[in-house]
Amino acid sequence: MKEAITLYGELRCHKTRYYQAAMEERGLTYEMAEVDKDAEAAKRLVALTGSADKFPTFEIRGRKLRNPMLPELDKALARAGLYDPGRVHDKKSQRFVRHMAPSDAFVSYTWQGERMVLGHIETAPSLRGSGLGARFAAEVFEHLESAPHEVRLTCPFLRRVGATRPEWRAKFQLEDT
Repeated sequence: MKEAITLYGELRCHKTRYYQAAMEERGLTYEMAEVDKDAEAAKRLVALTGSADKFPTFEIRGRKLRNPMLPELDKALARAGLYDPGRVHDKKSQRFVRHMAPSDAFVSYTWQGERMVLGHIETAPSLRGSGLGARFAAEVFEHLESAPHEVRLTCPFLRRVGATRPEWRAKFQLEDT
């Protein structure tokens, strides 16, 4: 049976060893396709990338990923349903993200001075009503409980979830309902 993850590379390549360590850290099984020692592996890499020299390259459930940064690898693995990196705080995009299929879930925020304002949560339409949004919001709220700055919720859904626990009502300055 073919593994869902194949890593094409050479063991003498430090980047290939780096990715092997990353896969071990994540507890993931994968095929190590040594292109310098296995002619069939080299042939498969040529079919995937056009060259046997384009390594390290991952094939994750049929999709090519060449020399990724670790967050990019985690995202690809999560979207393939193979790994859960958990909640990711993307400060540049001002979002808390959970990478998943069919699309990422996220909570977006803006800053008003020193106050973080959570204004929107998004989940895939096919997953709405599954409880995913409430679970993800709770994950974000638990992360923000110890934040030193003020946090406000303007999204009605986030306000409803925030009102479910006394500590969140206090943190987010929600009225008792």
